[in-house]
Amino acid sequence: MRCRILLTIVALTATLTGVAPASAAAGTEEAGEESSETQEQQPPGGTDATSPLPIRGKELEAIRELILERVGLSLHGGVLGYYQGTNGVDIDHREFDNPDGAGFAADLELGFSPIPGGEVLLRIHAGEGDGADRFLEPAGALLADLNTINDDNPGDDGLKLLEAFYTQALFEGRLLFSVGKTEPLLFLDENAFANDEYAQFVGKPFVNNPVLDSEDEYAPLMALRVRFIEEVTCTLVGQSSTRPLLEGDQQKSAYEKIFNKPFVGGQIEAASGLGGLEGHYRLYAWFQTYRHPRLAGSGSEEGWGVGFSLDQQILERVGLFARLGCQNDEVYEVPWFWSAGTSVQGLFAGRPEDVLGMGIAGLKANEDLQDDGTELHLEAYWRFAWGEHFALSPDIQYVLAPLGDGDNDGVVAGMIRGEAYF
Repeated sequence: MRCRILLTIVALTATLTGVAPASAAAGTEEAGEESSETQEQQPPGGTDATSPLPIRGKELEAIRELILERVGLSLHGGVLGYYQGTNGVDIDHREFDNPDGAGFAADLELGFSPIPGGEVLLRIHAGEGDGADRFLEPAGALLADLNTINDDNPGDDGLKLLEAFYTQALFEGRLLFSVGKTEPLLFLDENAFANDEYAQFVGKPFVNNPVLDSEDEYAPLMALRVRFIEEVTCTLVGQSSTRPLLEGDQQKSAYEKIFNKPFVGGQIEAASGLGGLEGHYRLYAWFQTYRHPRLAGSGSEEGWGVGFSLDQQILERVGLFARLGCQNDEVYEVPWFWSAGTSVQGLFAGRPEDVLGMGIAGLKANEDLQDDGTELHLEAYWRFAWGEHFALSPDIQYVLAPLGDGDNDGVVAGMIRGEAYF
């Protein structure tokens, strides 16, 4: 979902300014070209055999888009349902008997342009269920969760306005300024092949750096993105922090003292188009400036980390991704993290939009913990797409040496995930 919102911002900015930013996520340009080709191939007044919409449905869709265009609005939404279960395991002398569960997530996104080059984006979210994390996550049985879909769930609130922010494009799209309520991960640690838990990997190590993700929250934020040249983009982010990793009585509201001990981050992104194959290479650093208790001994320190994220096409429909993260080993249980994998689209003839993803990740446990080995995650998914509006994905994960202890049972988690968009 983060990836989808970022692509929305980029696309809307390009529409408003007439310039397509070079820092757009991989695949945006190809998707546009494929869409244009598809439209050209459709006979006038007819229907594409691969489209999920009948002729009447396509007419209604065209009317909806025309109305929204006339009033300057864009409206998108989606619903995702899933079931995820695991084997019964013994981790750290605690038994977890087949933790499993169903869940859903639903989003409604509304965008409108109040002035030229400006865009307001609102996202309303609903969701319930934790899948395999139902018991494992509260018990801290893994260094990285098996289900990222449930991260945005509003709990007992029913519906939540997760995001409400404004983005202004200046100087023909070379400068973007965003302010409002959203998350830092919308601007840092992106990845074209491993950044969307709705349509790609669902395990935490394959969506974002899990340590950075543990400090991520939706709160008042300011971000500045500058494209100095076509291939290089610099991003700066500052956000009010609730101090999410402290005990409840030590936290604060995100809307109080917003400049007191904030989250700050920066990223440099270089885009590559060698041989007509798109790639992005990102180097970022972040600081969570509130004091964190040390894992060993007394005292406290600020949280910080540096990371690297890349995605690179190596063939027209084959891409590679990798991440590397280093965090303050005085306060975080995972001082080192890495992941790598591949994404293959259209592996079989007649199924050009299906995607196969495979990845491996390692989380090094801190030497100050009881066990300091590496928790290893493997994940594979196959996304079967039917047009632009429906998809079904089986997903399998295997976790070796949970908590960095080779004596703990391995965890096998399977998920079936269905998506519907409009």
